[in-house]
Amino acid sequence: MSSFVPVSDIREPTDFGDRDFPGALVNVTNVCNLSCRHCFVFRADNPNKPKDKMDDATMLAQLERLRDKHHIRSMLFMGGEPMIRKNLVLQAMPLFQQSSIVTNGTYGIPSVPGHLVTVSLDGPKAMNDTIRGEGVFEKVKEAVFARDPNDGTTVMLQMTVTRENAPGIEAFVEEVKDWPVTGIAFTFYVPSVDDETNLGWPDLRDRDRVIDQVIAVKRKHPDRVKSNIAALELMKSDRCLEATGAHGETCGLRRMLPLYMGEGGNFERTFCCYGNNVDCTRCGAYAVFNGYHHRMAGTPEDA
Repeated sequence: MSSFVPVSDIREPTDFGDRDFPGALVNVTNVCNLSCRHCFVFRADNPNKPKDKMDDATMLAQLERLRDKHHIRSMLFMGGEPMIRKNLVLQAMPLFQQSSIVTNGTYGIPSVPGHLVTVSLDGPKAMNDTIRGEGVFEKVKEAVFARDPNDGTTVMLQMTVTRENAPGIEAFVEEVKDWPVTGIAFTFYVPSVDDETNLGWPDLRDRDRVIDQVIAVKRKHPDRVKSNIAALELMKSDRCLEATGAHGETCGLRRMLPLYMGEGGNFERTFCCYGNNVDCTRCGAYAVFNGYHHRMAGTPEDA
């Protein structure tokens, strides 16, 4: 094992048992410069409330040890805003065969050839800025256009659809379709069991109509919108429990290791990548349904 730091004084990571986790995600910071209402990281019931931080040396060493123990091949770096700890993330990414980043884009778009960077935007300019803050849309646009589009980094724009911004789906695609990115993706709000935000759909049949809007823009812009129609159909009210189960029994994300920073600067594992109190019956995480579709079809998830 080749380490970035001396290991003699680095404590052992939390014991998560002996099972393999082909994929994992790591919350590298609780801090974010935005405060989006739909963000699962800052829900009151989410375990990711501000806790003791883990320094760079410890996190690098622990990620390496967890990789070796659990045979982790892919890692998703998130926050908070992970680019607040950009140097740490760029050092940690080569530890894994595949790495990806989810960022709000306001700190620029990192150049990571061969890897994926997902940039969050939540609608056309005015709608996005109502959710994410005044001036955020233009700041992200500047960052996207400032990067080298030929550097080998896969850059996706992703909109998290809620009841609040669903009317802006088509306008969002029209506004960003010519940006120099690999494509546009959609995921849906993941509510908690006792969710009081009014951002989700109490009756999933109402969400079905919004899913149809995403399918429509996919058909209109098949080369720009990367969402899989078969996976979107699985999200509908008559089939969604196939992919999730009432309590996450069939959810593919449960095979991932979610690493949140816990008390004393140690990693802790949550029930779900979206926290401990998620409502699996109303899950909107596109990755869950896309993964289930491909597992059933026997095809790779990027097919």
